[in-house]
Amino acid sequence: MLHLVQLDCDPTHLFRALKQAGMRPTPPEPFGPCGVVLLLRDLSGTPAGKVIVTQGPLDDTEWLHASISWRDRMPTYDELTVVKAGVFGPEREAYQVFPPQDRHVNIHNFALHLWGRADGVRVLPDFGQWGTI
Repeated sequence: MLHLVQLDCDPTHLFRALKQAGMRPTPPEPFGPCGVVLLLRDLSGTPAGKVIVTQGPLDDTEWLHASISWRDRMPTYDELTVVKAGVFGPEREAYQVFPPQDRHVNIHNFALHLWGRADGVRVLPDFGQWGTI
């Protein structure tokens, strides 16, 4: 069964954030039942990477997933922060997940992923509540 919902992020905002960071994205295109994909081009205009954003239900909660990948290298921390800002904005939290080995999935050697609740509810405690982590 397809899960059709409105994607709870602004793909145009993501496009502008990627472009401002110098990543040369193509305009967002539909991806899956609820998502978008933006190709990232190299200086010659050839696709060299992509950003994918999807949304769907897990445990009765809508979750956003965002990934950035490059053809021949791992994304940088700065690139991942651009994706976080473009998808989740400044108010919602996003998380990288490092599951136990028996639940680890890797279908692309040069991809990083972020997950977060679409409604923005924080999942983790405030680890910096005393001024440090």
